[in-house]
Amino acid sequence: MDLLKKISSALGCWEKIGGAVLDTVYSTGLRLWNVEEEAEKLRRTEKRIRAVLTDAEQRRFIDDDFVKLWLQELRATAFDVDALLDRLTTMAAVSRMAAAETSRKRKRLWLNIDLGLRQRWELDAWIARINERLDEIEKGKRNLRLRPGDGRRTTPPLQQRQRFPEAAAHGDERHVGRADQKKKIIRALVSESAGLDLPVISIWGTAGIGKTALARLVYSDPEVEKFFTDSNRFWVWLPDRCDVRVATKTIIEAVTRQKCELLSLDILQQRLREHLRKRRFLLVIDNLWAEGFQFWESLRPSLIAGEEGSKLLITTRHERVSRMMSNILNSIQLEGLKDDECWEIVKAYAFSGWSSNDHHDLELIGQRVGANCRGSPLAAKSLGVLLSDTNGQREQWESILSDMQILEGNRNTDIILASLQISYQHLPYHLKQCFALCSMYPPSLEFDKDELVRLWMADGLIKSNGRKRVEMEAGRWFDELLWRFLSILSWFAMQLYYAQMMSLLHSTGFITIKS
Repeated sequence: MDLLKKISSALGCWEKIGGAVLDTVYSTGLRLWNVEEEAEKLRRTEKRIRAVLTDAEQRRFIDDDFVKLWLQELRATAFDVDALLDRLTTMAAVSRMAAAETSRKRKRLWLNIDLGLRQRWELDAWIARINERLDEIEKGKRNLRLRPGDGRRTTPPLQQRQRFPEAAAHGDERHVGRADQKKKIIRALVSESAGLDLPVISIWGTAGIGKTALARLVYSDPEVEKFFTDSNRFWVWLPDRCDVRVATKTIIEAVTRQKCELLSLDILQQRLREHLRKRRFLLVIDNLWAEGFQFWESLRPSLIAGEEGSKLLITTRHERVSRMMSNILNSIQLEGLKDDECWEIVKAYAFSGWSSNDHHDLELIGQRVGANCRGSPLAAKSLGVLLSDTNGQREQWESILSDMQILEGNRNTDIILASLQISYQHLPYHLKQCFALCSMYPPSLEFDKDELVRLWMADGLIKSNGRKRVEMEAGRWFDELLWRFLSILSWFAMQLYYAQMMSLLHSTGFITIKS
């Protein structure tokens, strides 16, 4: 009797084990069979995650570090889901191509299914890991005790944003408070300056103070155009700390309007002398950083080949750059604008397309915004564009002023970076992503507009049906970023649009990414 009980007990134990094994095999097989459905569930989950992230991006100054970490984990999981879905799409496409080959007519055991067993194992394990992470994130959310009102919200997205001008980065300047400096520079440029080989006029001052804007204003002045003619005026922008070879090559491309493939410095200098010989020219070098005397001494011999009356106009952040150059005809330091002048710039952008006469309350707020710009026209531009997006909503103007005053409380804060950071915080979520991607590249790198659009598309930042619609949407985003002064349009690009990240804006991108 005892033996029968033991046998019966053993059989019962094995029955339970066998049942558990069968259940495991069945559940595993069911998961493998339904891997596409599980992936589709994750696709829907990913959309909900994106909605949460978008809402979080619209809430500025979330100070809780635990909340920030939770959002980072959520964002990383969303990227992981994207990668999984891309992998699934690729696997299915490759399997369909393989099945279509005439040399491979082996039929799968899975009816009407594109994926093989090994691929299903891989995807199932991946989905399981993601689901575990989502469970942990959900538990973390409960511990955080988040409330709907946490974090101040940015400006709500407008149903129909006011139309922004194309290529606004260069074609929509507001010039305030620089009339005297402009006259001095023009007088120096059109003077004969007998006895001087290539006289130099220098504009120097801190970043964002308006050096490039003033140089551009002078460059396009009718008196200057008449003195030098269109074919003898050249503008180059030099990347930070470039060498003589790069500078010479860049100048040749500006003079010839053609790509230069030469590599030897000697040949480059000889070619530049040939192009400048018997020409009275104006060369503007924007953003000159080279502080070494050797740089100018190596570059200068090629530039003095022009006729008498030729001039060199440079913009630089450092006075010592202009001091090292011989034949300085005039050196002009740009100081910050007055508070009322900053307000004029803010007002010109903030009330673009509508009158400020009926908005006295907004003018009072705007004047205080202008006073917080510390004389920086770039900060005034950035904040003016930001205010223009509020459709005259007083609470939004007060919110932007409050943001400025918070940053203004620390006098060590760079006012330009502060204003650009505020502009970034008020960007729509999709533009934040596009800008963040741009800022990951070196600041001296130039992008063709179409190339940048393709980068955004490849990174999955643009969602739309049909390739043409995607590219059109991306182009519209590009133009809006230009309007908001988060990228700079290269002036001479032979009808091609180039977005060039300024050093300041590049810094803004890294700051916002880290935060």
